Amino acid sequence: MTNYHQNNWSNLLFVAKFSYNNTMHSTTQQTPFFANHGLHPKFDIQGVNNVMNLVIEDQVAWLANIRAQLVFNLEEVQKRYKENANEHHKD
Repeated sequence: MTNYHQNNWSNLLFVAKFSYNNTMHSTTQQTPFFANHGLHPKFDIQGVNNVMNLVIEDQVAWLANIRAQLVFNLEEVQKRYKENANEHHKD
């Protein structure tokens, strides 16, 4: 993707950003984009995107449910890390 002189890399950062934000993370079990916006991004090469607008109250409730799931996932991971650390901790 970068040219021979590798001087166009900054023009390609959007690809890395899109890829990172659309990759599921092991801790939250969600993509960063979904965690922040409550939906997955659409990547349409043709530029046609027919996404229905959600009613704002429904979207807020939906995001609150997603946030609750993320908090639960983080607490579960923290609990596992703590249990693992305590197993290997010598008094």
